[in-house]
Amino acid sequence: MRMRIPTALLTAGVMALTGVAATAMDGTAALAQGRRCGPGVSKTGSGSLGTGWSLKSMYDDDGPVQGQLVVGEEFEIFTQGAGQHWSVTFTHNGTVFFSNSDDVSTATGIREVHMTSALHNTTQTMNAHAVRKDTGEVIDGTVTLPFAPPACAPNSP
Repeated sequence: MRMRIPTALLTAGVMALTGVAATAMDGTAALAQGRRCGPGVSKTGSGSLGTGWSLKSMYDDDGPVQGQLVVGEEFEIFTQGAGQHWSVTFTHNGTVFFSNSDDVSTATGIREVHMTSALHNTTQTMNAHAVRKDTGEVIDGTVTLPFAPPACAPNSP
């Protein structure tokens, strides 16, 4: 006799075996992934002359002051050549928190990672702006993080 296993039961079994948990999309998904501060957000694109870039941002609670809510920004420019000179600026909700007026690329490009403090119950808009000095190429990338999960740095304002 042939037995049929319901699809939902089979899917649940496979998820249990691989350690994947299905959760609601209210911030608890981050807990299932082991990140009490929630998942990151990312965006990719091309500059005004075609150079590729990537911008990622996420909350954390292990910045300079342990337990304080911070938001980090990781920006990469895929220059495909060493020696390019760029100016790079990061803003958080419109306020500059990192600036380098002469960021020089390596063979793989430019990668900048920086963090700044954040507040609970506030949407975080993270922006990276870059200009290549010799060509004038412009890159502007923006990502928006929703409110940080309450479990992330619960003693922060």
